[in-house]
Amino acid sequence: MKKQRLSAAQRKAAIVQAALPLFARQGYAETTIKDLARAAGVSEPLLYKHFPSKEALYAEIHNLCCQGNDPAMRKLSRLVTELEPSTSTLVHLVYYLVRVQVLAKPLGSVEWDTRQRLMVKSFLEDGAFARMMYQNRFDHFCKCIEDCLKAAVASGDAVKIPLTAGNSARFAHHLAAYLALVYLPAKPAVNYKVAREEIAHQAAWFILSGMGLTRQAIAANFNPKVLDLYFDS
Repeated sequence: MKKQRLSAAQRKAAIVQAALPLFARQGYAETTIKDLARAAGVSEPLLYKHFPSKEALYAEIHNLCCQGNDPAMRKLSRLVTELEPSTSTLVHLVYYLVRVQVLAKPLGSVEWDTRQRLMVKSFLEDGAFARMMYQNRFDHFCKCIEDCLKAAVASGDAVKIPLTAGNSARFAHHLAAYLALVYLPAKPAVNYKVAREEIAHQAAWFILSGMGLTRQAIAANFNPKVLDLYFDS
């Protein structure tokens, strides 16, 4: 049977999917057009037909990682639009952040392993991909965290802490992102002596406490089993 030819859009998408793990393993600087064409199973002229440069292909990966139909982003968008700023919403946001980074739940359009490696390679190079991810995917999240913290302080569920606006969310992300790196090798780099799911629970508790929530407020609002049901629904 004759193999069906891909449409231009399908071929372009296939090239992007083939390029993703290559950029993740080798980084942008060390990946050549020849490498990309070989990984995608196309000739270099055909690759250039769809992407005039390596920069253009990398930009398409940026777009894919930030696209609005990413399942993980859709869940976050619903979360921040459906729930009013409050202690409960803050707990939901923090737990969402930890789940995405540590447990890869919900799954995004780009595999968890590949996304983590793209970030690491970006930090080791010029940081462009990492900056793009923070600006396009994380700035709004920081604002939501700040609004929820203000509501928690106003209700007596949290004490005000001396951090500049947005850094509570950024520091929370940094902890979760480092834990993700620990689990990036086939054998985790650190033995926490508990299951990965329990690490996610403990990390979320630690973050909420560091944000200034009282133990009573955490106990009243942080129930991982209930939160898992909410996010998995």
